[in-house]
Amino acid sequence: MSSAYDCAHTSLPVLLDVDTGGDDALALLLAMASPALEVRGITCVAGNQRLDQVVTNTLTLLDAIEAPPVAVAAGMDRAILDAGRAPPPLHGKDGMGDLGLPAPRRTAIEAHAVEFLRRSLADAAEPLTLICLAPLTNIAMLLLMYPQIGEKIARLYVMGGAFATPGNTTPAAEFNIRCDPEAAAIVLQSGLPVTLYPLDPFRQVWFTQEEGTAMSQAGSMAASITGGIVLHYCRYFEADYALIGDAGAVAAVIDPMGATTERYPMHVELFGSATRGATVFDLRSDRQRERAGGDWTQIDVITQVDAARYRWLMASALGAEEILKE
Repeated sequence: MSSAYDCAHTSLPVLLDVDTGGDDALALLLAMASPALEVRGITCVAGNQRLDQVVTNTLTLLDAIEAPPVAVAAGMDRAILDAGRAPPPLHGKDGMGDLGLPAPRRTAIEAHAVEFLRRSLADAAEPLTLICLAPLTNIAMLLLMYPQIGEKIARLYVMGGAFATPGNTTPAAEFNIRCDPEAAAIVLQSGLPVTLYPLDPFRQVWFTQEEGTAMSQAGSMAASITGGIVLHYCRYFEADYALIGDAGAVAAVIDPMGATTERYPMHVELFGSATRGATVFDLRSDRQRERAGGDWTQIDVITQVDAARYRWLMASALGAEEILKE
């Protein structure tokens, strides 16, 4: 199976914003392994775990795979308005599957994540792509504090929201958006180029328990960690498969030809006990929208992906394509 990057390509320079978390860990493993991406920095925000644990998990993962030096910056430890949310239990006590990885030797940089993002974007010769896999508090604060910096953002790839599928935190809302709805509204309704990777494709790509076992025994540390995380989720959900989650959003950056993308007006709902944090898409015809009026922001939405293509992309990047059965 071929990838969009089988031929020689210049690596895409990216910044990643994460709340590492097992699914963020899978995304980081793919991003660091792929020659299609040049990871210029990683910023951390509270979400799947509290901020200090997110930073520790990120550094631990980079150490475990012997990643080259890459700046890791701690950012916002709470939402703009909401009180802090308890970390969800599905990611394990440490938030990354309780794999028992050694404590990290590397450390985070002193600069706050928002300042690091500003400096990285301002200093870049060309606009950079941001891959946002967490509550959008860091990115929202960046845009509020430095509104002109948007000119240096080529595109925002955001894992968040739900298009035509139920939420995973409330019936209407997905976790990243519900953690900080105000931040999501600021970012998604900013008018900057946004590609949203919602729960719909998020739920379409997985590895089986058998494949997770094979990965956990593979030669590369990245594949072994991936297998361990897959098996953790299989145990937690008592299922014979586990989603690759946020890694699918990274796969969509690497290989956009594997994704079906449509453009829709959207709005982040900030009110309502049952609807706060919902991503609402205007699916009416153009004529109906024109008659109704309104100024909702248009964004690109990935509605489905080629699961087999992205499974292969991730397994091959980790050096474990042999675990996939024909």
